[in-house]
Amino acid sequence: MADTVQTNQAGFPIYSAQAPQSGNPGFLSAAAQTMQSRVQLMRDVYGGTETMRAGGQTYLPQYEKESDARYNARLASTFALNKLREAVDAASAKPFRSLIKLQNTDPDLDQWVQDVDLQGNHLHVFAHQYFNDAMLDGMCHILIDHPDTFNLPSYAAQKAANIRPFMKLFKTNRVIAAYDEYIGGDIKTYHVRIQTQRAIRDQYREFLYDQLRVIEVEPGADKGIVQLWERRGSAASTEGGGGWIFVGETELNMDEVPFVTLYAGDKEGDYLVKPIFQDLAYKQIEHWISSSDQRSILSAARFPMLACSGVQIDPDEEKNFAIGPYKVLYAPEANGRWYYVEPRGSAIQSGADDLARLELQMDMLALNPVPGTSRQYVAKNERDIQETRVHSVVHDMAIRCQDSIEKAIQFMGKWVGRDYSQVQAILNTEFSNTTDRINEVKELVNIYEKRGISRETLLREVYKRNLLGDDFNLQNELVAMAAIDALLGGVSDPQGQPIDPSLAGAGGTQPGAQPGAPAAPGAPPAGGPPVGSPPAGGNKPKPGASTPEDPSWPKGQNRPKKQI
Repeated sequence: MADTVQTNQAGFPIYSAQAPQSGNPGFLSAAAQTMQSRVQLMRDVYGGTETMRAGGQTYLPQYEKESDARYNARLASTFALNKLREAVDAASAKPFRSLIKLQNTDPDLDQWVQDVDLQGNHLHVFAHQYFNDAMLDGMCHILIDHPDTFNLPSYAAQKAANIRPFMKLFKTNRVIAAYDEYIGGDIKTYHVRIQTQRAIRDQYREFLYDQLRVIEVEPGADKGIVQLWERRGSAASTEGGGGWIFVGETELNMDEVPFVTLYAGDKEGDYLVKPIFQDLAYKQIEHWISSSDQRSILSAARFPMLACSGVQIDPDEEKNFAIGPYKVLYAPEANGRWYYVEPRGSAIQSGADDLARLELQMDMLALNPVPGTSRQYVAKNERDIQETRVHSVVHDMAIRCQDSIEKAIQFMGKWVGRDYSQVQAILNTEFSNTTDRINEVKELVNIYEKRGISRETLLREVYKRNLLGDDFNLQNELVAMAAIDALLGGVSDPQGQPIDPSLAGAGGTQPGAQPGAPAAPGAPPAGGPPVGSPPAGGNKPKPGASTPEDPSWPKGQNRPKKQI
């Protein structure tokens, strides 16, 4: 007897979480309405000259009694100094200076990250775009999806067809509603509406369809639903969300919506955030307006105006009046004269000073470590303070991004019944310049040579500073170095420190040796000359004479001499 599916009062299955199959799913949530205007501003300013010109009077007001022709000419001669793009791209590049690393993975996951979105993008490229969009818009979203497998009979068939979980990136303006539930201290997403678009070609014509996916899991349920809605024409997108037609519904075998969000800025609520560079965007608009005025002033001031005194021009001859290098101007009256009128330039200088002030403020808002790049010298302590301010902001964002990537990977595991909770994503969080990092490594090597840290600690610290390749493996390196120590006649202590057998037990000179401990087999007596040292009296061996061999090295090979 077939199982009877329990339905609600509307006749829909219980797993549909009360999501209706009629009505208008296109309404924006309160948070989405606020974010849409913020994202539009950030995207237009980030686009630079092209998108800001397209914004017209939104970003460049038209003055009273200014003709449309003159305004359009002023708009066409205005160019953006795109500090917003510079700031976003520079900040998002720092955590991805080296390849993202995953730990505690399995072979399948290692293969998935090579094409994490089924669009040919490596996880590093995908995560970089994810971080960049979050830094610009204030947040960005990942939906972890899985292709339908109804026509594939086994897991082997799925694997052969490359059917596996993948990630989808959605910008803020694509998510028109999202809601979270706080359960036992954990945050779970239970409702998301995502709007996209698809195009259908009909010979040489193209028809656009808006698509809306409703993904919902009732809090406390172990299953949810995914609905697809469509409407014809992209122009309908601005009609308040109306005209949607229900297409179909499928089951979601998840206890929450596999949806991950990265916040970058001041979080004001669920899915409501003030972008970290919003004030910089407003400052760039201010610079856009001021530079437009400055260019208009320069256009007028660069050409002196020809004036005349005591000269009357016949209106009938005015149309034939011309000025040029082969033209002669004369004044019929004795007191008549021609002369040029030029501005003093004080207004031009004031405009230039205003632009310089705005650019300095933009550098500060752009998290530029050294504002005022025209300055020839910046004190080191000032540079260090500014770099600390900048790096701390980006460092915190990198840690949040690591957590988001790890959560997304856990959802990938959920789709195939695997536990990826121990997988760790590691981004670059070392933002100091190369010279500073090399100096730090020199200090670490000095400490290592004095037996202050172990070889493993030294290698870990060097690796953290991105001075070793992405394929560096610490465990393999330690095993190889231990093998080298063994071949050279030495051993390694538990901390990874090489032990010279010629020093072991010699009066407690070897770290960890007890005073008075017996010397190691083959070691010289305490107080005696070291093996391989020149004879007493300091006489060096004559050229061609044989040098005593060092027993800590293979037979026939002496310890190499210092070259410099």
